[in-house]
Amino acid sequence: MTTLLIDTSNQPLAVALVKDGNVLINYQSNIKKNHSLQLMPVIESLMDEAQLTPQSLSDIVVANGPGSYTGLRIGITTAKTMAYTLDIPLYEVSSLKALAATYNNENDLIVPLFDARRDHVFAGVYQYKDDK
Repeated sequence: MTTLLIDTSNQPLAVALVKDGNVLINYQSNIKKNHSLQLMPVIESLMDEAQLTPQSLSDIVVANGPGSYTGLRIGITTAKTMAYTLDIPLYEVSSLKALAATYNNENDLIVPLFDARRDHVFAGVYQYKDDK
């Protein structure tokens, strides 16, 4: 199983290819450049470098926010179009929940924050229970 992961929800652009639970290759950029100009060339470059074709993808995972409205539209539309065209499953994941999942301690509350601009933040509160 080879999964394409896409996150355009905030300023960093992140794309990765994961095969059988192992990260094959990933890309992350914090360059202030329009995600709509970067996303497809990055996907194509990673696929080429990993010597994969789009048909070798088994599914796609895309961040569904919270975050930049325009960024979310770019990532989700790209993911939906690719999944539909390739006839493979598409899964969405919360950007905050994904960030919280990088910290594994069952005793702590996990509070990821994203800058929402204009003195606001996107936030969530999570805690592990039964390894979930």
